Amino acid sequence: MKGEDPAAENERLRRTVDVTNALLAAVSSPDPVQALVARMATICRGSAIVYDFEGNIVASTGEAPVQLIWNEVTATNRVELSLEIGRWEVHTRRVALRAGVHVIAIASRGTRSIVELSELLLDTSERLLSAVHGIQSGATLRDPRANEQLMAALHAGILPSREDRFWNRTTQFGFQAYSSVRTIEALPLDDRSATAADVGRLVAQARSDGVPLLIMLHRVDMEAPATVSALLPDTAPAERLIDGLSAHYLIGASAPFISLAAVPEGVREAETALRIGQNWAAASAAPGQLGAVRMDQIDLTTWLLSHVDQRQLRERVERTLAPIGASPLRETLVAYLATGQNVARTAELFYVHPNTVRYRLSRIEEEIGMPVASAPALANLVLALHPAIIAAISTLEDPAG
Repeated sequence: MKGEDPAAENERLRRTVDVTNALLAAVSSPDPVQALVARMATICRGSAIVYDFEGNIVASTGEAPVQLIWNEVTATNRVELSLEIGRWEVHTRRVALRAGVHVIAIASRGTRSIVELSELLLDTSERLLSAVHGIQSGATLRDPRANEQLMAALHAGILPSREDRFWNRTTQFGFQAYSSVRTIEALPLDDRSATAADVGRLVAQARSDGVPLLIMLHRVDMEAPATVSALLPDTAPAERLIDGLSAHYLIGASAPFISLAAVPEGVREAETALRIGQNWAAASAAPGQLGAVRMDQIDLTTWLLSHVDQRQLRERVERTLAPIGASPLRETLVAYLATGQNVARTAELFYVHPNTVRYRLSRIEEEIGMPVASAPALANLVLALHPAIIAAISTLEDPAG
């Protein structure tokens, strides 16, 4: 500046460099915005706050009256404010970011220091906050693409000799190398094709729960609805995530495995589990109560039924159930088997006398030509009615059922 004392100019430059360097170090922090705010507060010897466009606190430190400051900001459309609130000297600035307008505020009881530094501190903080937000936005845009590309490569199958390389890549998404994982296939409960919005929903929930996730849209063939295909760690938080998602999606999950070369096999298991879930849902009035189908937890009956030709199975089931086609008889039989052959509980479900249930069971026995309680009859009827029995059991176990 013309006519300015050289010593004063040098002091101003030194202060600018010191403030810039102090704030610049925050960019490399794991939480750069909070680190930036902490350094701003240290420099002004007070408090610093960053608000989003709705007044939510993005980051803050110190004891300044954050709500009173925001009230003053919203009372005017000015880009910058300098005011006093009680014993606090406050300076604010609106900054435009991709996610919307944010507000930076610094406050101090040391009036002289903050007046001298406020413009420099807000200028530098605005530039760094914009840079940090730009970096984070770029990472957010790149992350889904890299995530999907890695999932697609694992779906296609990798050689065991490349395990190290791919485990190293999965650790970048939060997985622990050589730890147990599961694959899942998720289909919206209304049986529509999954979309990018469903992928986003699962990603957001996984991030909220702190669960690592590789994910992509997956379509077996052009006639089948698209599903969300994902790889998750075999951990308690991931299991809770799966259970929570099953209220909105049919979920088929593979048994846990460790080798990433086994992902294609895991996907096939998850697809089989999803088909089981679809069969159960078709027989259920409340598919959201069924829960996820995990291949390592299904019973022998379910496993056997999932490994036979489905067309031939349907023909056999229809032939077995043909003698008891009457709706009251079949519904009574399903409830009777779902309640563990408990006549009294079955009667309660239908609001009838237990003798009515016994009469219907005797009618069924006449039609099939053997006692319902006999081993051959039970085996055949459980196999034929299995999806309906599972659906009924899930309703009985639900507290609202």
